[in-house]
Amino acid sequence: MNIQTISNQQNIYLNNNIKSNFRPVAAPKNAVNFGSSKGEAIIKLLDSSIDTLINGSELNIANKIKFHKVLSKALPEIMVPENYINKGRDSKVYRINDKYVAKIRRGYYANNSVRIYDTTTMPNKQFKQLDCYYGEPVAKVGKVEILRNATPNQNHIYCGAKYHGNGNVALREIEAYETKFLPVCNDVPQESFDSLASNLKKLNGMTKRTLKGRETYVPDIINPNNLLISNNKFALVDKLDTVPYENPNSIYTMLEPLILRLNPDTPVSEKDSLMGMRKNIFKKILIASEKNELPLDSPLKYPYSEWVLQNAVGDNGILSRLQKMRDAKAPLKDRLEEINKNFADMENV
Repeated sequence: MNIQTISNQQNIYLNNNIKSNFRPVAAPKNAVNFGSSKGEAIIKLLDSSIDTLINGSELNIANKIKFHKVLSKALPEIMVPENYINKGRDSKVYRINDKYVAKIRRGYYANNSVRIYDTTTMPNKQFKQLDCYYGEPVAKVGKVEILRNATPNQNHIYCGAKYHGNGNVALREIEAYETKFLPVCNDVPQESFDSLASNLKKLNGMTKRTLKGRETYVPDIINPNNLLISNNKFALVDKLDTVPYENPNSIYTMLEPLILRLNPDTPVSEKDSLMGMRKNIFKKILIASEKNELPLDSPLKYPYSEWVLQNAVGDNGILSRLQKMRDAKAPLKDRLEEINKNFADMENV
């Protein structure tokens, strides 16, 4: 899906009418009881055949045939209620084990998801360098995609809140976003912010040729179900879009889902107990952005972004100062000192 303007981007996602979910979601059990040793054996065999397939040559027909057969036999053991994780607009996701999940097109079942004539395919290997990206399947056959498991054994929580047709966030979603999400995000270590920024930097170097020319891959940051926190790490869990811009992945790609989900009519004050958490998250994003030199502006930012930075985070022009320092070739050490000075009044940061 190509996104020409931010308004078009929002309309596409809003019209999809995807439910937002802001409650911490319990990951499926570590040890799944498949009901029989035979079921456990076929799951182990599937795990082994996936590893052999993705670590071997794409031209190895024998591995593809084995994977196809084993997956067909394993689907009845996979598609059971205790393995169900989530559903999206057009698919359902089931846990296979700690390493993999199966994403299956809605309307298909264990007996018709994989046909005998279906061909096993594998994705573009360029995405393998993104260690926090779980949205690209490692293998696909018929109506089934096999993906890396982003939530193997920990509770996880989705980032962001859903914008509605009027461009606002519902008050009930703001409450859940601030009381449930912000404390979790606030505790995520700096290293995880750095890793997310590093992955976004790598994405700026990945392009796709389209009829309109070269376009750059970006994550969907409007849909709240596409970025989550699991085990104190960020994970991108949906397929990537492309946009006709150079270096579109910016600091706003982090700011938008993590701290910019407020409206101009939302009351905010310095005495707000959540202000400290928003500032702390903002500081971590700034540090990660400077370490990786993500762009400090974006054509994809939401219209209310600057208002939120000024009123809900207490921004006093730090982005402009950092941009001037970059333009003047100031070393990273000096830029990080500027960030620390900007937040010197914060406690326990």
